Amino acid sequence: MIAMATTVSCVSPTVLSLQSHVVQGTVGNSIAVPVMRVMGVRAWGMPTALLSNHNGRSSVAGIPIDAQQINGMVDALNSNGELKHVDAVLSGYLTALTGPTVLRTVEKCREHHPDAMWVCDPVMGDMVGDQVRTYVPDDTVAFMKEAVQSADVLVPNVAELGILTDTMPLTIDEIVDAARGLDGPKFVVVTSVPHQDENGDGLAMVAVAGERTIVTHGPLIDRHFNGAGDLTTAVLTAQLVAGESPETALGKAAGVVHAVLERTWNHPGDELDWSPEDASAQPWKTEILAPSAPSRVGRSS
Repeated sequence: MIAMATTVSCVSPTVLSLQSHVVQGTVGNSIAVPVMRVMGVRAWGMPTALLSNHNGRSSVAGIPIDAQQINGMVDALNSNGELKHVDAVLSGYLTALTGPTVLRTVEKCREHHPDAMWVCDPVMGDMVGDQVRTYVPDDTVAFMKEAVQSADVLVPNVAELGILTDTMPLTIDEIVDAARGLDGPKFVVVTSVPHQDENGDGLAMVAVAGERTIVTHGPLIDRHFNGAGDLTTAVLTAQLVAGESPETALGKAAGVVHAVLERTWNHPGDELDWSPEDASAQPWKTEILAPSAPSRVGRSS
């Protein structure tokens, strides 16, 4: 049985987000934290790196936050009695060095709150045409394959799902089979799935929750946007930690992200042009492709 985590107090649900922070741009915690806060979540952003901007720019400066420093900050929060409030841990880009600190953080939070969720975006690669491009070292891939077994919610793109499962899933059936082959996660949301219908090229998200297969799709905005994946995972996390069903969370994430991308399309640059009003965007319609199953996501205690 899959049961949604319940909050431990009457305050808003709390998410501890371990991701990079950039001075300029909308990636990592620089998009996830403000979006989750607008959606009613107490979002605590713990940086895994402090950077001037994302690594895809011609110039980048900053510092990584090493494992000892992250562990020290987590221990300070723990000593102050704050980890007991954490309902979910969200992680984005990790390395083989910082990854174990995230696992340790999740364990520390679960010592106080056994139902605390770990939402993991296994940032490792993407598709170039019909080929997988992996842009992290082999030791990071090896770590992620092991670590995702402890995740409750996993949000890979198609390439990352293939990397994690040593497959090349291209059709919805193949994506569902690969997602169900993962040990551990109770809810897998696969993003950036090519989709075609009578209106032409589109994009879909395919979710697997127990025996349920949930799909949402819409028009393709054919342009690269930095931080779209981080935004997607943030909205999903905010919805799930508030107790929404998988299909509701999926549709809302698709609606919010599309609203942001539409606005960004009309402006120069590759950074997301998001606004707090986007949190009220209409959700996309979702379709259940498989029989009903328990519809809450989280840890079973």
